Amino acid sequence: MGTNLSGMEWARPGLRYGQSTLPNLNFTVPRSPDVAYLAGAGYTKNRLPIQWELLQPMLHDTRANAAARAAIGNPGEFHAGYESYITGVLDAHAAAGVKCIIDCHNYCRYQDFKFQGDGSVIGLTTPGNPLLRAYTSDGSQVFERIFALAPGATLTIANFTDFWTRVANRWKNHPGLGGWGLMNEPHDMPAPGGTTASYGGEDLTIWPTFAQAAINAIRAVDASTPIYLAGNEWQAAMTIGTKNPGWPLAGANLVYDVHMYLDAFSNGFAFDYDTEVGKNFTAGIGNEPINPQTGVKRLKIATDWAKANGVKLALTEVGMPIDDARWEEMFNRAVAHARAEGVEIYTWMGGNHWPIRNYAINNVPGWHQNKTLEPAVTGPLKAIAGVARATIYDDGGGYAVNGNVVTITVYARGFLPADLTLTVSSSNGGSLSRSSITLAAGANSQTSYTFTPAPNTVTTLTYSGSAQVPPPRKVYSLVDPVAYASTSLADAALALIAKYAACKWEMSDGHTDYMLGVPSAEGQPIRAVSDSGYGSSTGNAMEMINWINKEGGNQGTMSLPVMRTVNGRKAADHTVYDTFGLWCKKSEPMPGVQANPRNRVPYNVDDAHFAIAAVSVPDQGNGIVFQASKAEAGQTSELGIYNGQPQARWIDGNGQTVQVTSPAALAPNAPAVISLMSTQGSQTLRVNASQVASSAASFSGGVFAQMMIGSGFRNYYPQGGFMGYMFSVIAGKGQPTAAEMAVMERYLGSTAGVSF
Repeated sequence: MGTNLSGMEWARPGLRYGQSTLPNLNFTVPRSPDVAYLAGAGYTKNRLPIQWELLQPMLHDTRANAAARAAIGNPGEFHAGYESYITGVLDAHAAAGVKCIIDCHNYCRYQDFKFQGDGSVIGLTTPGNPLLRAYTSDGSQVFERIFALAPGATLTIANFTDFWTRVANRWKNHPGLGGWGLMNEPHDMPAPGGTTASYGGEDLTIWPTFAQAAINAIRAVDASTPIYLAGNEWQAAMTIGTKNPGWPLAGANLVYDVHMYLDAFSNGFAFDYDTEVGKNFTAGIGNEPINPQTGVKRLKIATDWAKANGVKLALTEVGMPIDDARWEEMFNRAVAHARAEGVEIYTWMGGNHWPIRNYAINNVPGWHQNKTLEPAVTGPLKAIAGVARATIYDDGGGYAVNGNVVTITVYARGFLPADLTLTVSSSNGGSLSRSSITLAAGANSQTSYTFTPAPNTVTTLTYSGSAQVPPPRKVYSLVDPVAYASTSLADAALALIAKYAACKWEMSDGHTDYMLGVPSAEGQPIRAVSDSGYGSSTGNAMEMINWINKEGGNQGTMSLPVMRTVNGRKAADHTVYDTFGLWCKKSEPMPGVQANPRNRVPYNVDDAHFAIAAVSVPDQGNGIVFQASKAEAGQTSELGIYNGQPQARWIDGNGQTVQVTSPAALAPNAPAVISLMSTQGSQTLRVNASQVASSAASFSGGVFAQMMIGSGFRNYYPQGGFMGYMFSVIAGKGQPTAAEMAVMERYLGSTAGVSF
């Protein structure tokens, strides 16, 4: 049981043309805590996708001049930095007592420069940043090589065997090594006699010929490490026995390596169950809708072939969309079949690169209620493997007036080997639908109850009955939270946060990691802050985390926020240049792909929304304080400080930009609370509960899929943070009154040690 530690293979398509080769931006190396966490969860071997061009930036037979060699590297040699990243991941596996497959994730292709007759590259540029690779300013000087057997082939057997001979020699004795993944998803090879990709009529003998040569080359160096052998047609489980001439191939300890997803076309790109059923087609099966047996039917084609040929089989990519229980049932049955047939199972996708976060198919842990949030896919895997481990959480409403009720769901992530019964009690009356709740044995169990509070009360619900329970939960039935602020400012503010189902992040809750982290002490990094408000819902934690890799000292200039005491309160220190903040990355609706994903941020740019932050700047801060946006587009709603002056800015889906700025700068080293509010036709900027600037725009649509504290990220690129201290943030959907905003602002002021 394992996962794919995705991240190191993301530098295409801008590789060679453009500067898309920066660690932690264009690709990301898995961290050692990622590996240690997986090992502790029962994962015994993982797959590490790598990019051939990044490891071997010049093929061994390239005729390059001295200038090109100086910029790109010598023919055949490995890039020292990328090589060290792979070694670091293998070291982490060895330290955790588990293994790692090195997977060449290149689809039988290699993106290269065009070298001129004199060995030069037109437009070749060497960036000033040593972590960036050489590139050409002329996009026409980049082309795609592909495996071929015909004369004039641009990517040859000699290129492939040279690569694998070098890889095997480099890592054959590493204690963390678990296998050689020859090539990910061969597909659309040239037609017979051709040398370019063919989308119909491909020569199916090309890949088996290359594969046999690579097997022979590896075995000349390494006699025993497993070799994982993918097949033609995207490595599909359904065509393993029909589209790979000459199989099984010759060689010791070969593992035949298939991929299988659950959507109609089995490509892992569609996640709306009903849409997929409506296609009335199941790849590999025929004209029938997908159904709970689809995964089993597809995989059985491969397991029957493997059994008939006496070979080992691995399912190295499979996944479970997280937003519909019907996917989980299909996945349960498929992995049960794999387990029964002795098939290795590796989910797509783990790792820690930013686009992975809350992709509909992922195996990425998060952070909720001050503990690691297991990805949903781990439940069925642990159940099948008999790994008895689960983590318990709860989510639900917190505001109920005039006899209304709140519904609260208690849920497990992972596998419960037996029923777990908890008792819930109220501190202040009210009515529980049941005081004893039972999570049934099995994967990802959950159950719900309701609570009707007594009128005009603050009630704490407390769990007991197990060593592991969700934290106490407050429910508010205050008729007038603003008036209640004279009794308890904190409860009045939290009642309003509950009323608007808003998020709250206090840096005093900062933890050292989202992988089994501990509370951050003075000077320690902050990588995880839980939503301690009411913005989270079942399976949709509004975590704030930082996953950049700083291991090894060659990962770029991005810095982590660290815990400091400022004005007698705990704060996140963002004052160091290029401090990369905390990120809550979610999904977006996509027609025909995922119509209404569960894992969403609370609002879009055209919704009524608000954001409040308590900050302090040492001098004239410049940059983003809080941002809601979309990583791959330009729309945003953000708070910032520029030349010391608070600012709010909005950009909608059509590019309309509205910006309002405080006429006065913040006093250096004096904590303050800055806020924005937006509705259609009205935007305001507030400082310490007073409006200081406004506009009157109406915004067209612009979906948000992320929120960030202390930095930004839009149009595929990071934006700098405000270089100050962050105490706390509130953000939510809706239109609070000015009086309600003032209560929440005063509360955040208290987290920074100021009042107004």
